[in-house]
Amino acid sequence: MGKKDVIAKEYLATAERIADFLTRELFGGSRTILPSDILEMDSAAAGIYKEKNTVINVRVSTKDLVRGVRFGLHVLLLSVEEQSDIHYAMPLKVMKGDTAIYDRQWRSIRRKHQQKKDLAGAEYLSGFGKDDRLFPVLTMVLYFGEKEWDGPVCLKDMMDLNVFPPEVRRHIADYPIYLVQVRRYPHPEYFRTDLKCVFGFLKYTSDPEGLKTYIQKNEEDFTHLSEDAYDMIAVMSKTKALENLKKDANKEEEEYDMCYAIDMLEKQSEERGIKLGTKRGIKRGIKLGTRRGIKLGTEQGIKLAKDVFLLNHKGASREEIAKRLKLSIDEVRNILDEEIN
Repeated sequence: MGKKDVIAKEYLATAERIADFLTRELFGGSRTILPSDILEMDSAAAGIYKEKNTVINVRVSTKDLVRGVRFGLHVLLLSVEEQSDIHYAMPLKVMKGDTAIYDRQWRSIRRKHQQKKDLAGAEYLSGFGKDDRLFPVLTMVLYFGEKEWDGPVCLKDMMDLNVFPPEVRRHIADYPIYLVQVRRYPHPEYFRTDLKCVFGFLKYTSDPEGLKTYIQKNEEDFTHLSEDAYDMIAVMSKTKALENLKKDANKEEEEYDMCYAIDMLEKQSEERGIKLGTKRGIKRGIKLGTRRGIKLGTEQGIKLAKDVFLLNHKGASREEIAKRLKLSIDEVRNILDEEIN
């Protein structure tokens, strides 16, 4: 299990965040699910297959996260699958995991009936009585990737059904997935927990101005982030500088100030721009300017490199930088890629 998977699993495992997410995602806030409604469950579902009392195969299906959700006297089994990359067999993966959980329930029911010896006939052969019921399973796929999901969203998307008559196609069983694209979540500000910060930050990662505005509007929440929320943002947004800043801080407090961290990154970026601008800007700016027929002086060379590095740090693409600063792509590439001697 990779670093992202471990951090995401630990972050999403809390009852408060699961309750907050379900309240917003399933009911739009019209009904509240409480943390006390969330039950701890085992995320591994094992299948043991025997032939003449000899084990011939053991299959273990492990979900990223499984929790019980109580609705009055009834329980729903919630499964959460975290995806950093698009999985082009996701419907099959979800179906196999769900089937393993249902199979585990059935085997448990069958075992109890065998102990009680209370079934006969068809019920005995099924290991499942007419009045027995399974707990329903709802699997949600949380996709944290930057690219918009272009993979299948149901089992039929993985098949070429156009070669079959409509009368045949409609009888083929399907298996849709519940997909949540975190970076495209419509209203992260409606969350009551720090999901508001995590979903919101990831949504605006590629939009520096939008991110700045979102953080300012939710400054109180971003100022008092838990460590796992801070880690979630740093790792999922691929902002290595945030991870390094946390290490350098060597803090013992339980809360982390993301607003302060962003300010520090901007200051470091500005200082780096001046430093690199002095060494590269004078050298590259004058050289590039001469080539373009414009004699750039020391101050202009520094400002050129500084502006390029600041825009690059804020997430602007090289094409955007070139357009905004009226440079060529090659000029931007030369400024960013040249090593300091």
